[in-house]
Amino acid sequence: MEHKTMKYSNASLGAGGTIVVVVFVVVCLTVFASLSFVTAISDLKLAKKTEEINYDYYATNGKAEEKLSEICGVLDSISDLHPTSEHFFGSASDLLSEIEGISAIEKNNSSLKIYYEALGTKNQKICVTLNIFYDELIGQPRYDIETWNLTSIELPVFEEQNIDLWKGLE
Repeated sequence: MEHKTMKYSNASLGAGGTIVVVVFVVVCLTVFASLSFVTAISDLKLAKKTEEINYDYYATNGKAEEKLSEICGVLDSISDLHPTSEHFFGSASDLLSEIEGISAIEKNNSSLKIYYEALGTKNQKICVTLNIFYDELIGQPRYDIETWNLTSIELPVFEEQNIDLWKGLE
């Protein structure tokens, strides 16, 4: 039988592989931590912007409700003065047009359609169209909300200010 001599050394062959795995895991954890941090910051910015837009929406909606309340007050005062529908629509059209921002769209003997807007600060507005009519059964004016829409404010077009720096080859 042959004896093979084995050499024992203090150096381990598996240490290099372990270090590579540990370095890879640390790099992966660092990358994922950075991605999580960047995602959290962008979510925070989005949440703040959403909060501002929602706050502006409710403030704008409150302005539209206040204008509607003012219109109801005018309609009640007109119904006290004119208990019949004969003179109601003439008086209603005149008094409602005195309120700032209200315009009459359509007027006939049986109804009146008015329009107004409530402006917000974050490029949004609420557009309201009301149909006002006189209910003969109860002797009171009534209104139907035809539209109550949230829309964007139109931004101005600056096409006239564009300067063509290069005319091209002529």
